[in-house]
Amino acid sequence: MITARHIIILIGLTFISYQLLHAQVYPEKYLQQALENNPGLQAQQKVWEAAQQQVNTSGALPDPTLTAGFFTPPMERLMGNQWFDVGVMQMFPWFGTLGKQRSVAEKMAESQYQQFRDERNRLFMDMTRLWLEIYRKEQELKIIEYYKEILKAREDIIYTRYEAGQQGSGLALDIYRLEIQLAELKNRSEKIHDELIALKESFNIMAGREIQASINTPDSLPDVSGLEHEIKPDAETFASNPRYMKGMLETEAAEAMQEVSRLKTRPMLGLGLQYSYFAPGEAAMGQMDGGHMIMPMVSVSLPIFSRKNQATRQQGELMADAAQFREKNVLNTLQTQWTQLQAKISNLQRDENFYSHQLDITQKTWELILNAYASGDEGFDELLRIQDQLLSLEWRILENQINQHLARAEMDLLMARNIFE
Repeated sequence: MITARHIIILIGLTFISYQLLHAQVYPEKYLQQALENNPGLQAQQKVWEAAQQQVNTSGALPDPTLTAGFFTPPMERLMGNQWFDVGVMQMFPWFGTLGKQRSVAEKMAESQYQQFRDERNRLFMDMTRLWLEIYRKEQELKIIEYYKEILKAREDIIYTRYEAGQQGSGLALDIYRLEIQLAELKNRSEKIHDELIALKESFNIMAGREIQASINTPDSLPDVSGLEHEIKPDAETFASNPRYMKGMLETEAAEAMQEVSRLKTRPMLGLGLQYSYFAPGEAAMGQMDGGHMIMPMVSVSLPIFSRKNQATRQQGELMADAAQFREKNVLNTLQTQWTQLQAKISNLQRDENFYSHQLDITQKTWELILNAYASGDEGFDELLRIQDQLLSLEWRILENQINQHLARAEMDLLMARNIFE
């Protein structure tokens, strides 16, 4: 029998032997730790295990009924004085009812496993999003440090322009502007550093790690262009999605429950035994010497209330219809999310090309402005403005790259493939 522990081991082995089918990256090591340590996942696992136990109870007979009666004083009978009766009765549902109830419980247990998968995959997606945000902050700090070094190197050009003490006021003004720009970059860097600490702590909490534990991110993210726009968002595409599978299982369970509701309007048969003990009576009264009596008993429930029976059957039909509508609604939601992601990725790739082109032009402009400033044809304000444009474009390109990876991860989440499985 496959237990929850076996499932966890299989999933762990999947992580170890995992081979990426494309350039999308995930924090595999940390997701494995979350799988073992996250309390939310552990809680959902226990719910699934409890649902598995429900299978055994749903397919079992109802508990027998034990009855006992004592006579004080004893009842005078022909056989003697009757002191007590003891009886036991076992009820049997209509033929096929227990099997259908067990089938319903099995489907609901499988549904709970799909709920576990869904929560696990969503946690993995949240951690991936957080991990990519950590990467983004670290790269932003590197970009800021790079441009701070560039600005510091420009101080030599300022002094070269104002050599021999000419235009001393202009020299001081440009130096002040440089210091203001450096101070602004330093302030941004400190803010990002604080945000990075909070992100790392949140990530470690999700993964069930020490809150101050270090987190590794790649030096750079691979290109994820050329996504599968040709994939159609149909039922086959989302066949492994836990939400969709949960909807299908609930539909099957509702259809089985509809049959259970019909069977519950049939009679129930009861079989039992009753034991009576008689003590010796008085011969003068014509009583016998007592003894024991065992009497087989049969009972039958009478489902004679037609309105109640009809309501029970209609309730089963309505619940089955509701489950079918929910399944269709889940598919519609997945299809909508997929088409929106496709449009989002198209726009992101278009922006990527635009920003890369703009960065190339701005870098060339920077070089021209730098030469013009050194020769006295441009002011330092224009140099700083181009510097801001370069920094802004670098950040936009970084943000675009992060968003493309997130969109790809969300596609994987919808299809429940790769690291999410």
